[in-house]
Amino acid sequence: MTMIAAHEGALPKGASKPFNFPILIGLLLCGLIVLALGGVYVWRLQLPAPEAVIAISWPETALPSAPQEKPIIQPKNGRGLQPAPDPRLVDPHSAGLLPKIAEDGTRPFEFYARPVAPVSGGLVDAPRIAILLTGAGIGQLTTVEAIVKLPTNISLALSPYGSDLVRQAADIRGEGHEVMLDLPVRDPNGPPGGTGPRALSDSIDRDENQQRLFWTMARFPGYFGVSGQFTARISQNGAARSVLSEIKDRGLSFLDYSADERTLMLDKDLQPQAIDDALRQLEQKANMQGIAIGVAATTPLAIDRLKNWSAGLASRGFRLVPVSALLHGDG
Repeated sequence: MTMIAAHEGALPKGASKPFNFPILIGLLLCGLIVLALGGVYVWRLQLPAPEAVIAISWPETALPSAPQEKPIIQPKNGRGLQPAPDPRLVDPHSAGLLPKIAEDGTRPFEFYARPVAPVSGGLVDAPRIAILLTGAGIGQLTTVEAIVKLPTNISLALSPYGSDLVRQAADIRGEGHEVMLDLPVRDPNGPPGGTGPRALSDSIDRDENQQRLFWTMARFPGYFGVSGQFTARISQNGAARSVLSEIKDRGLSFLDYSADERTLMLDKDLQPQAIDDALRQLEQKANMQGIAIGVAATTPLAIDRLKNWSAGLASRGFRLVPVSALLHGDG
């Protein structure tokens, strides 16, 4: 039996073993399982698809990399003044950026003033009236109300004690109104500190007055001139008066509305009827002199009365012009 079994199990010399199909099937199944598990693992690593797709519209043509000259950006309303500061009119100083006369002779009062619009007919020879709102910038909402509600020929004087003055000055000029710097001067008959810590004063020396003047002048760019109450508050030969020559030397206009014969204070009495009466007196002054400048603080009451008054000014035979036009004589 043993000899027969061994003989039957032996293979002929040179013959191969028969193929084992169960082992092959097992290997194939193991490979499929490995592939399946790998696919699941890769799928779980994938990030979720975005819920929304935002399309960005790119310009069809390339923007110039180096423009030949600096463009003048005008606000969308079409009535804004040129942006400030102009590099030609800037004097870097330890106090900040001060205005100056450009090397080509351009002066800030020429460049930053609102241009006078041409007129025709009866208004050519009509008496001219300008309005200056002082102390702007302290109440930002009131300042915005003024530049939105009032004609662009009404000028504003920004107080150096306001906040965010660079932006406020840009907004005012962007709406077409020209800007002055309202220079604080200590009132010797007023309460101590009533005009703020940077006010000019005869009670301090010239150097301190000059430092205060430079600090004030560096608060914001784009003003064409300086306004304030000077004659009534400082002496002719005092320390404060001695530094005021800087204003003219830097190419700025100057308005002393406490002593100028062309000016009239409109809001001495803070009542609507009193301001209306003062505006009628302003018209009489313009009829007599040919020009007149009304001055009032930037308050909601003054804005309301000026809005009503200015609406019918041309029909009454008067021409509203910027303050700069009467200071320069080109209106």
